[in-house]
Amino acid sequence: MRVFLIGFMGAGKSTTGRALAQRTGALFVDLDERIAAGLSMTVPEIFRRLGEGAFRAEESRQLEACGRFEDAVVATGGGTFTVEANRVLIAHLGVSIFLDPPWQEVLRRLPGKREDRPLFSTPENAYDLYRSRLQHYRQANFHVRPQESEDPEAIAGRIALLLGELG
Repeated sequence: MRVFLIGFMGAGKSTTGRALAQRTGALFVDLDERIAAGLSMTVPEIFRRLGEGAFRAEESRQLEACGRFEDAVVATGGGTFTVEANRVLIAHLGVSIFLDPPWQEVLRRLPGKREDRPLFSTPENAYDLYRSRLQHYRQANFHVRPQESEDPEAIAGRIALLLGELG
């Protein structure tokens, strides 16, 4: 089974994804890492030197390549699921899960990482971006709202139970 974790930057997709992959024995794929490797640049460099269009094109190529992995947990980028073709591809390849921590938790996680997040300029701009993406995120197969006390392993455990119910 292929599981695609979607949600805003700072939602915990990578940390939860690693925990879920370890728990289920699946391969873990960080889509941003694959994009950076594919273009031999960091994500901020790609945005700065090539632009968002080039980033999104490589993102779609790398997402499609995930179809060759039989069992994988894929941590997508914050904008991956906003592209209709990506949503269709993800639906074809596997199951999408929207990780949706409270906005204040996202804000708490991001300040030290702003240099790594090309689309996070100010908290206000990030919130506007978040709100504009919610309509897309809500199209995921499942919605998981992490609780304040839950660590990535606990969230991964909840997702594993959900996946187990799917068979």
